[in-house]
Amino acid sequence: MSTPISTVPAAKQKRSYVLACVATGAFLSTFDGGVVNVGLPRMAAEFKVSLSMIQWVPSVYLLTMSALLLIFGTLADMFGRKRIYNGGFALVAIFSLLCILTNNVYLLILTRVLQGVGGAMIMANGLAIVTENYPPEQRGKNIGFLGSVAAIGSLAGPSLGGIVIGLWGWRMIFVLITIVATTGFLASHYIIPSDHGKVRPSKKFDTWGAIYVITGMVSFIYGVSNLNDLGWFSPTILVTGIIFLISLIAIFIRERRALNPILDFELFKMHIFWTSIVAALISFITMYSSTVLLPFYYQKVLGYTPQLAGLFMMAFPLGMAVMATFAGRLSDKIGYTFLTSSGMILNALALVLLSNVGENTPVIQVILAVFGMGASLGLFQAPNNSCIMGAVPKNKLGAASGISQLVKNLGMVLGITLSVAIFQHSMDSKVSLPYVVAFLHSTGIVYYLAAGLSILGALFSLNRGGNKGIVKG
Repeated sequence: MSTPISTVPAAKQKRSYVLACVATGAFLSTFDGGVVNVGLPRMAAEFKVSLSMIQWVPSVYLLTMSALLLIFGTLADMFGRKRIYNGGFALVAIFSLLCILTNNVYLLILTRVLQGVGGAMIMANGLAIVTENYPPEQRGKNIGFLGSVAAIGSLAGPSLGGIVIGLWGWRMIFVLITIVATTGFLASHYIIPSDHGKVRPSKKFDTWGAIYVITGMVSFIYGVSNLNDLGWFSPTILVTGIIFLISLIAIFIRERRALNPILDFELFKMHIFWTSIVAALISFITMYSSTVLLPFYYQKVLGYTPQLAGLFMMAFPLGMAVMATFAGRLSDKIGYTFLTSSGMILNALALVLLSNVGENTPVIQVILAVFGMGASLGLFQAPNNSCIMGAVPKNKLGAASGISQLVKNLGMVLGITLSVAIFQHSMDSKVSLPYVVAFLHSTGIVYYLAAGLSILGALFSLNRGGNKGIVKG
């Protein structure tokens, strides 16, 4: 009787490539934003619209994803992750092609909304798929690898986008997105194991909960994003604030008694989960509060060109890419608490260094501080995500992944808005000073506050109530 060449089932062989499939989604999530932002000036010129109008092209994508992340995470828990994840790639690919054919800015914005639906389907489920298909002792390594790939995506987007736009025009950037999304679709279709959701008493979708969540997320992100432009007490901001508060109350009442809640409050009863989520939110706020001001330092203070400033900005994602995989692997061996707390403390130190840069500070010193900040947040985020995904039951991995990704988007919006508001308020109080002096004082205030916030994040990390997350059945 002959012995089979391989005794490993085909399904098990496929699982070894699942990480590569999910990495495609991680790359796409950051690549899209970078590559589209580079094309905004050309789009505005072709459609003859203002910067504030063309800014909706990236903004509406973020807005749509944020509104739908929780919903698609829950739907995947109910009906299967593969079909939601794979469908997301299909939507992004189809509507990226339609972006190429648009002949006015309103159609482009609409196609970006539909792209955002696909983006939410992908982002909400990547971490859950990796967590479910690999043993717990590989979770940190895998999530760290995804973090590095996402950082590489943020590096590749602006550089490839700039080359493609220079050679063939802005429409070709959506060809790049289509290629990445199609690759993800084919890979996930053939490689990710099929699943049909978890056994639940009922698979009835929480429609009202979804409506409340969408309304709350859209009103919050739209309002916060426009605070500095419209004014904190403008009618639009006040109305969106009221809508958000009403939605929040409705979500709290509805989701506590829903059979399949969109926002599962049971997860927040776990100390290790909610402290990790709060620490993650703080990390993203500090990340974006600093990086949004750096291009102005390079250009307004040091006098570098936008191209050179963009090159220097790569130090941050490069630091994250280098550290994330290492930190993820290490978390599988020594746990999360030391790594996450150390990451936030080192982030605070990097922010203090940035707060003390001046007009004559060697640019290499600034670049190293920015690289250090990226590395410190890579040290934090990979183990923290591993902790979050390891702490929840398997039948709620999608919900946890959706919350984790939503926190990233909320942190970005809050970090940018708050830092710009603090910076502008400080600049307004220093109108008698030379611009460069006022600028450095104002950025110093923002960075010191972000450093203090990072220390607070370290305290949450120290108090997360456990060192090793356990994947439950």
